[in-house]
Amino acid sequence: MKKKKLIILIVVLVVIVAIIIGLLIYFRKRAKYVYDIEQVTDIKYNTINIDNRYGVIDGEGNIVIDPNYDVIQIPNPSKAVFICMYDYNTETKQYQTKVLNDKKEQIITGYENIQSISTETTADGIPFEKTVLKYKKDGKYGLMSIDGKEITDPIYDSISAVTYKEGMLFVQQEGRIGIININGVQVIDVEYDSITVDNYYDINTKYQRTGFIVCKKGDNGYRYGYIDYKGDIILDAEYTELTRVTEIEDDKDFYIIAYKDGQAGLLKNKKVILNHEYESITYNSYNDVFVVQRNGKQGISDRKGNIKIDTKYDNITFGGIYVNVIEDGINKVLDLDGNEVTDGYISKMPTKSGEYNIVYGEDEIYKIIDNSGNVVIDKNYTYIEEIDNNYFIVANYNNNGIIDLTGKSLVDLKYSSIFKLDNTNLLQANISSTNTISLINSNMEIVATMDKAAIEVKNNYVRLYSETENRFFDYSGNELTAQEVFPNNNLYAKKINDKWGFVGKDGNLVVQNEYDMVTEFNEYGFAGIKLNGKWGVINENGEIVQEPVYELESISPIFIGKYYKSEEWYGNDYYTTNANSEE
Repeated sequence: MKKKKLIILIVVLVVIVAIIIGLLIYFRKRAKYVYDIEQVTDIKYNTINIDNRYGVIDGEGNIVIDPNYDVIQIPNPSKAVFICMYDYNTETKQYQTKVLNDKKEQIITGYENIQSISTETTADGIPFEKTVLKYKKDGKYGLMSIDGKEITDPIYDSISAVTYKEGMLFVQQEGRIGIININGVQVIDVEYDSITVDNYYDINTKYQRTGFIVCKKGDNGYRYGYIDYKGDIILDAEYTELTRVTEIEDDKDFYIIAYKDGQAGLLKNKKVILNHEYESITYNSYNDVFVVQRNGKQGISDRKGNIKIDTKYDNITFGGIYVNVIEDGINKVLDLDGNEVTDGYISKMPTKSGEYNIVYGEDEIYKIIDNSGNVVIDKNYTYIEEIDNNYFIVANYNNNGIIDLTGKSLVDLKYSSIFKLDNTNLLQANISSTNTISLINSNMEIVATMDKAAIEVKNNYVRLYSETENRFFDYSGNELTAQEVFPNNNLYAKKINDKWGFVGKDGNLVVQNEYDMVTEFNEYGFAGIKLNGKWGVINENGEIVQEPVYELESISPIFIGKYYKSEEWYGNDYYTTNANSEE
């Protein structure tokens, strides 16, 4: 009996140990791709540029760091950590650096060099990794937290950000490249000659599921493989060329066109869908099919590898769901199953309802037909595109308008372009010659028109503005008051008798209407005032901070204190009193 209990105890212990080991492996793998990305919503500090020297101001326009430096990096503008760079060395191509806080005290010392890590396409627009810095010690680089705690030893020849993958970093050792994350966890071993992201994007996960194309150089030249966003090797580096089909939005399965010895094949993860026997394979996202070419002839395969149209055509192009082919010099139109179509059209695109089709013929005219082939719309349009609910953008050469399914004109055929305004229920219609912008709602009604206008989409509203007007709308096209858009402001821009001033929440005039144009107060509590072609600044108490002296190109400048926002040619924002100002 004791022996039996002992065996049971041993089995239980083995199971427990196995579970613990499994959990350790799971969490270790998970640590590669799970890390916190800080989102900055409160920007407390900004750089200033005065006579080509950089400093820092706070949200009230007070100078925090004097403008005495060649470059200043603010990796996280919600924190008082400023990388101040000076004494550029033309031989090493590096600056001397020191890290200061808002009291101008040096806060991280003992290193040869400390820098922010520049990156792109961050969710909050901050151009740096916000929680880590790179440091240099004994000629090598390491990773530290923004408060100066070392995350990795200084063992790398270089550290740089991975484009589109905030929180992941390229590291290099002895000519080889790998990837770590901002926690210092190794994601991809440092053993490759190059690593590039595949640029996969999904509207929900953004670039989180973007994977990596890795490259190694061997006796036979460069060979490529694929590693997913978790750091798992999907394909070994044995292919002469490799591309992920990023148009297929699938977070779990990877469709990859890979070449072996010059021959293309299609893989779904590690499974071969189409053998490596084609000269080329390309993807058509509209029909979710692949064009394959062998011996100079083209055909079509579906995503499962089934050949729908044999490789016997000289050329294949798509016209919606129609396939235009050339066989022995003769043009033919096929459906996606390879059957010849003889209805006289070379392009056919079903509407969202499935009841109608937009067709295009050799006469280069678009029409709308029903499923029986009866023509519903035939007005010599050179372009037709469905919007929604049987509304259509139509064009007559360079003029665009909107019609419904009866052919009735809903928006006049006079616009240079009409398109969906991203992330809203609105359309934007432009007339290029006058820089006129119209907003159109989902009922195809024009809700606003403005000449010499500009437009911007914010988190909860759309702004349409010019040198003399400023209007706000929700995403459905309903006009909003400034009080609705900026409920925390105390003063609001108001146009009275063609002059602008500011009123309080009660609607009473607080700042006299004497200006040619003004801006609304920004999150820092400052607004622009324009008089006789020059801009100045007032604060939220209605007090003039800067008399109108700035001649600015922007029709809606942004201010912090007496400083106005500018942008360097390579995209970095800063505030200044420099350009076109009269002291």
